[in-house]
Amino acid sequence: MEYLRRIKLRNKIFLLCAMLVFLTTVLIQSSTWWISSKFNESQLQQDVLKAKAIMSQYLDAKAEMLVTAAKILTSDFGYIRAVATSDEKTIRSVLENHGERIGADIMLLTDMSGQYISSSSENFSFENQLSPYAAQQLINNPAIALFVTLEEQIYQLILLPVKAPHVIAYSIVGFKIDEEVLTELKTLTGLEISFFQGDNHLLSSTIRMKSFADFRQELNNQSYSKLLFSRPAFFTEDFELDSASKQPVSVILVSSLVPLYQQYDSILLNNTILAVVVSSLASLLSIFFAKSLTVPLQRLSGLAGEYARGRYTERINITGGQEIESLEKAFQQMGQQVKKREDEIRFQANHDSLTKLPNSQHVKTLLSTQLASEGEYIFLAISINNFRQINDRLGPETADACLVALAERLREMNSGIQFSARLEGAEFFSAISLDASHSPIQVADSYLTELEHTFKVADLNINLDLHAGVSLYRHSGTDPITILRRTAIALDAARKNKQRIHCYEEGEDEVHMQRLAMMEALRKVIMSDGAGQLFMVYQPKIYLQGEHQFKCEALIRWRREDDRFVSPEVFVNLAEEASLIVDLTHWVIRSVFHQLREWQQQEVYVGAAINVSAQDLAHPDFESFIRDSCEEYGVTPSTITLEITERDIMHDEASVVLSLRSLKKFGFTIAIDDYGIGQSSLSKLKGLPVDEIKLDKSFIMHLNQSPKDQLIVRSTIDMAHGLGFEVVAEGVENEETLALLKQFNCDQVQGYFISKPIPAEAVSDWQKNYVENDYFTLRSPHARGSQRR
Repeated sequence: MEYLRRIKLRNKIFLLCAMLVFLTTVLIQSSTWWISSKFNESQLQQDVLKAKAIMSQYLDAKAEMLVTAAKILTSDFGYIRAVATSDEKTIRSVLENHGERIGADIMLLTDMSGQYISSSSENFSFENQLSPYAAQQLINNPAIALFVTLEEQIYQLILLPVKAPHVIAYSIVGFKIDEEVLTELKTLTGLEISFFQGDNHLLSSTIRMKSFADFRQELNNQSYSKLLFSRPAFFTEDFELDSASKQPVSVILVSSLVPLYQQYDSILLNNTILAVVVSSLASLLSIFFAKSLTVPLQRLSGLAGEYARGRYTERINITGGQEIESLEKAFQQMGQQVKKREDEIRFQANHDSLTKLPNSQHVKTLLSTQLASEGEYIFLAISINNFRQINDRLGPETADACLVALAERLREMNSGIQFSARLEGAEFFSAISLDASHSPIQVADSYLTELEHTFKVADLNINLDLHAGVSLYRHSGTDPITILRRTAIALDAARKNKQRIHCYEEGEDEVHMQRLAMMEALRKVIMSDGAGQLFMVYQPKIYLQGEHQFKCEALIRWRREDDRFVSPEVFVNLAEEASLIVDLTHWVIRSVFHQLREWQQQEVYVGAAINVSAQDLAHPDFESFIRDSCEEYGVTPSTITLEITERDIMHDEASVVLSLRSLKKFGFTIAIDDYGIGQSSLSKLKGLPVDEIKLDKSFIMHLNQSPKDQLIVRSTIDMAHGLGFEVVAEGVENEETLALLKQFNCDQVQGYFISKPIPAEAVSDWQKNYVENDYFTLRSPHARGSQRR
């Protein structure tokens, strides 16, 4: 195939024509051969059938003559009287005279058992030549001509009874099949004829061989050689004659195939000559046709090369027929369309599809061009702080319209803006010239003030809450990527610190890089199944209103290779920023379920609470993953509490609530974590598919000292019980707080007064100690220190 791709088109056209002529010739020759073969085969079959019919008619005529002669003989009165009186002299005389009259070669008389009595020849030895079996066969088939061999001579015999009036003897009359008869048969049939009996070759119109098998082999070995291949020279057909001998006499008909071959070879030669002539004419025509086609195509190929180099204004004139001219016109139109689409694609690749501003990729090119020019610049990255509220409350169409309106205002502003771009989401970027009369902060403040003017969108007056991150450029060799990174760092700081404008400061870049490095390290640890650095600890939660039951909250810890601990608040936030939180939660679930299975094997029956995020619940595979994990580790869903914060529920309330309902239906306990510091209303709370609420530790840590906290906690517990929820208090630091919570009918408590987070291997001992002591007097060695997660 590779070789064919390298062949020029004109050569392919030539080869195509040659192949078509060749295939046509082969098809014609094949058809001629097949038709001729079928016709010749049919003709041969007909000739053989005719020859057999002619031979049968000839032999039947001989047989009728014998029957007639025998009937005349057996009805002769003198002959009958001579047979009856055993007058041998008269019998022989009659046989001789009658035989000479009809030209018979054998005239015999036998008794009733087939024994020889007399013949027309004194030299005939009947006993030595005609076998008793043959005589009996003749007696059994009177008036029917049968063939026998006597001294390797073939005879056609017929037997008739001599009656006076009863059968007193049998007369046998016969003709000899000799060379004269064979020549006559050959003349009549037009075929060569041979008689044989077994392997004895009796008579032949061609050559006679002692062994008939040798004769047949010789026929098969004969071939007709011409045109570089050999073919059988003869067609044969053999059949048996009605015989009186045990081994029948057979005939083989031989037809020469040479005349047929000569006729076919003549046709083949004529067709070949015709094919050569046609091939020559086709080759000349194909060369002319190929040239008229390939020359314009070569010019079109050159035009395509010009188009490939972006030279869409090139023009060529091609002559070569209407089709070629139409192709050339279409080709040039295509070039213009390609240029148009190329311009559109280039614009789409470099610009945001919604706002039509340059996108985050093209801004690097614009920055490179801007930095190459003289002057000082400030670079601003801005974000719309209230964009999510606009999207959730007014809908995505209105939110998109706000982005378009902001982009339009950026294009209309003339206060030194060199260019503006949309980075991603609700973030934009601008490069602004800086002159000596204004400070960077003044320029940025003026820029934001102009942007923050009320927008008229869909008959609504909308105010955008903007943050800005600012970085400076004074020809210090800073590259576009560094400028974009530092501007993004400044914007991130403005958002986190709730600043309107934040200017990048030296050192923030390094802190940012450290965070990125920590994100990468965390990613590798998670992908390596913890890599021995991630591990779980468990903080007990005890029940106040019943038996000595308890659960544990599963808390993840990260101890890096250098034995430095990373705060969970730090690396969990990093995981959320780096979109690793789902993988991290999966690792936690597998680790906790594995530990629960080990505890069950040790007959330690403990429930576990696991923290999940909105990102986990929004992931399409989370529900199936946690269900499959339950089956894999043999964990009952009712022993698992899934804790989610108010903030995460409000992140995407509809989808989160839908997922929580599905998990609750499957058997998991659902809890709201850090309750009381979020934004959920009582109306929303009663509609959430939760089983328990977990009061934030800020209400619990100083409960014994704050009447306000006591009032809030008591009323919240009563309200939760009224809604059918259990209440968990975290942050229990002293015995007075524990007593108050028991008084308020709180269901479960958790805190350092009960126990700090402990390793998995210490849970069994803690449980034993807890069961043996009352929780008011419990002083576990683990219940020391201050509250922290």
